Amino acid sequence: MILDLDGFGTGNAKDALGTTVGSILHRGALNIHLENIHPWMPTVQLGMDVSTALGTARQGSSSVGTQAEYDLLSRNTGFDDGRAGQGIVLNWDNRPLDGIGIPGRINRFELAMASVGEGDDGLQSFTDRKDFVAYLGIEPFSQLKNKWISGLKFEMGSWFCNKDGRSASDACSRMRIQDLGNGGRQTLFDSGTGMGDGLATLSMPGVTWEVGPYTLRVAGGFQRYEDRGGTDGKKQGNMFLIGHDLFLWSPKGFLTGSANTPGSVLVGTHFERTDVSCLTGARCASINSGQFHRNRILLREWDLYYFVAPRMSIGASVLWYDASNLVSTRNAAAHNLGICSSSKIESGGCRPGIGGDWVDGMLNFRYQF
Repeated sequence: MILDLDGFGTGNAKDALGTTVGSILHRGALNIHLENIHPWMPTVQLGMDVSTALGTARQGSSSVGTQAEYDLLSRNTGFDDGRAGQGIVLNWDNRPLDGIGIPGRINRFELAMASVGEGDDGLQSFTDRKDFVAYLGIEPFSQLKNKWISGLKFEMGSWFCNKDGRSASDACSRMRIQDLGNGGRQTLFDSGTGMGDGLATLSMPGVTWEVGPYTLRVAGGFQRYEDRGGTDGKKQGNMFLIGHDLFLWSPKGFLTGSANTPGSVLVGTHFERTDVSCLTGARCASINSGQFHRNRILLREWDLYYFVAPRMSIGASVLWYDASNLVSTRNAAAHNLGICSSSKIESGGCRPGIGGDWVDGMLNFRYQF
């Protein structure tokens, strides 16, 4: 059983006498380990706040990876970490493939039907539709002794989101790209909520290669909206990401270390490009203050972590953004970032959709129990 009673800051755990807020219950799910009956049967998770997967290459492990957040596309299009308000998930984890002649394993095969990104703290959405998630991660050479290929992993994740015009809480009701962090986030592109009904899909292929202290991650993302009866044109988003992680040093010497070895130094960097757009400028005039209908966002990140205890690390991240278009009205991104001054906005001298770049910094403490 998974039972969490913190209310996630919104339920009765915050105000024990509250009668108009959500339940004190944050997470309540049941894990049924059918694999204990037969190794090829799945682990079944059902209930509220179930967890679904889309890919690990888009960020890497939270304990041994350096990237501060998920990629901009999946982070902002409703899927994020795949949390679902209610649903059922079937997982086949760590299944060997040597029985069919493949010297590797299925890392995870997942099929899920759930309300992804909806039903916060156990609340239900006014819809009878559910989203579907399918994921396959395979390590075809993991049983080989060859260090150059044993760490290869291939994965493919897909999310099928049913946009329902009766509900404003659909996870795919809006495509809004923001920069990262938990405070002062800048909106870089906003489709608005006129998405129409129909199916929205997000597909993310990925490849991970681990050899010694080094990890390479390559991922792509493709978001499409069916957009029946919507406004402002058909929306879509594309992303590709290349990331590197390297244990640079530990008490054992250079190019050694692990998340379980205190004193290890982990460095990393990644690059990603995100392209989002509507169909035409004329049909997208109501979004982004009517200044542009597409955007290209580049993100370059550098990270440094030091492990003070097993799976406990402190570190810093530097993120350099470059956007081809920024909304240049007052209190919008170009104004807040100082790319377009107040005086220029008032005089009309700031180009609509002006581009620019900026740098963010983060200090992080991480501990995986």
